[in-house]
Amino acid sequence: MIVCPKCGKELADGTKFCSKCGTSLADVKPAEAPKAQEPKAEAPKAEAPKAEEPKKEAPKAEAPKAEAPKAEAPKAEAPKKEEPKAQEPKKEAPKAEEPKKEAPKAQEPKKEAPKAEEAKTEAPKAEGEGIMSKLPKDLVKYVAIGAAAIVALIILIGLFGGNKGGKHYALYLKDKEIMYSNLKPKGAKQVTAKLSKNGDITNDDFMDEGSVYDCVISDDGKLLFFPDKFERSDDGMNLFVRKLTNLKKEPVKVDSSVETYYVNDKATLVTYRKTTKDLYQYNVKKQDKEKIASEVSKFRVNDDGSRVVYLKSTGELYVWNRKDSEKIDSEVSSLQAVYDKTIYYVKDGTLYKKVGSKDKEKIASDVSSVARIYESGQVYYVKSDDGKVLYYFDGKESSKVLENFGSTYGSTTKNPMLIVSAKESEDDRMPKYYLVVKKDANEMDYEKVGSVRFQSEGKFVYFIADMNNDGDVGDLYKANISGTKLGKADKVDSDVSTRLLSLNSDDKIYYAKDVKNGTGDLYVNKKKLDSDVYVGRVTYSKKTKQFFYLTDYSNGKGTLKVGKSKGKKVMDDVSRFVVLPDGKVLFLYDYSTKYYKGELYLYKGGKPVKLDDEVSDILYVR
Repeated sequence: MIVCPKCGKELADGTKFCSKCGTSLADVKPAEAPKAQEPKAEAPKAEAPKAEEPKKEAPKAEAPKAEAPKAEAPKAEAPKKEEPKAQEPKKEAPKAEEPKKEAPKAQEPKKEAPKAEEAKTEAPKAEGEGIMSKLPKDLVKYVAIGAAAIVALIILIGLFGGNKGGKHYALYLKDKEIMYSNLKPKGAKQVTAKLSKNGDITNDDFMDEGSVYDCVISDDGKLLFFPDKFERSDDGMNLFVRKLTNLKKEPVKVDSSVETYYVNDKATLVTYRKTTKDLYQYNVKKQDKEKIASEVSKFRVNDDGSRVVYLKSTGELYVWNRKDSEKIDSEVSSLQAVYDKTIYYVKDGTLYKKVGSKDKEKIASDVSSVARIYESGQVYYVKSDDGKVLYYFDGKESSKVLENFGSTYGSTTKNPMLIVSAKESEDDRMPKYYLVVKKDANEMDYEKVGSVRFQSEGKFVYFIADMNNDGDVGDLYKANISGTKLGKADKVDSDVSTRLLSLNSDDKIYYAKDVKNGTGDLYVNKKKLDSDVYVGRVTYSKKTKQFFYLTDYSNGKGTLKVGKSKGKKVMDDVSRFVVLPDGKVLFLYDYSTKYYKGELYLYKGGKPVKLDDEVSDILYVR
């Protein structure tokens, strides 16, 4: 699992963007349950202050890893975005309206199917959690998708699910081309003319590199932005746009050597950076582009594409408003957060806030890291006074919260609230744990606190404490929060694994026990749902209130199951699955790890329906 450093949403390992706020996750590493004995204070991520939870499902393993989020030291960010069972022959041939399934190929070498341990503590939420759908309208988003960012596109599967018309589509690879499906059997259309211009892309490239296959479908489902005519010598991608309502019409080329790009909410503007670090904006209707700046290290775009905040590699920070660029400051070391017209950044160790055309406001100097910035204007930051000291800024003035600060274990997305560790003195070996609400810190009567999951508004919190020496198993507690204090905590369960702890959009807590070799017992609100569940991939559908997961998992394949209180088998020999916003599921069946091909199925209750054969993988779609 990884946690968005800006809004706290929990996402699957390998996810390139946060589905809630659009923050780039390129440099975020999977969180691990901190060891209580030696809390390591890490400075928050440059890109956006560290936060804690929530989830999006990259199709590839959305099972959350219940690990405490960590903040990382601000840095200029570089753009970007399991193991099945060997005992086969048994495969359940789907009985849909398709022809009979052929017998499994026992002779196939058991080369491990592409991995993507997407342990998400909670898949991103949209109509169906685990799907990266539309980014929030009120936030300015950072765009980092493209060559370097999409490192495991084929490994991390995903799809478009849920436009304004309520329809659902899928894009996938077949015969080295991108296919577009309306989820009807044999109804797919080829999108690319020749994805590999020189024919030198292999399935191994799809598995190992997958750096040019990021796609965007407009909200109305009419336009598709996609790569094509890839050449091994190319840097970046050749980016095209075409009408899905008329696939016979030739696509229009946006530009070549595109490294990262963002399509605005109406799909009328594409803001992108090339591998040369030049930043452009393309007008889809006029089919022309405008250069914004050169030497751009990072940029963020508002929802309609009318405002772009960018930081140059030379340290100059600008705002572009489609007419001209306004210089905000120079010698800027990191762009921390952007909310509407408010920009937070660090210069010479000083944290600044700049609102619209007003003069910049100094928040604090000698700042070593930023722990959390809220859209409301409240900030948690760390200074290196005599040791590390945690401060709270209420929008007007700062207050000291804790000395000898250690780590942040979790935070809310809306109200300023954290669970952190700190020592009473620098010489203490064991830290204490605190609930921090605004400027107040209240000690928690627990040791070795690990994974933390806040209810989004901070009404209550789940946490694992009293962990074993390995820091991977402990007791699960739930406590209400009243004002600035933690209420009496009730023990929910014992021997809970930190490998999986997730609080979904319906405030249901699900977790795993007795985890060995990646599989264990799955519990939902204290009730056992199933055994032998692969904890790296558990997804919840808000629409159907069901959980989707794999059991009997080995060598990248397992039995796909669905259930609310008891699991029901969908099909054996499933290697990947994606839950759509309406609760339907796309999955690959009988996947050959030798030829990297399988059969694509759709499950919507009843018998699975086969959509196509010889599918290499389901592509990630924003």
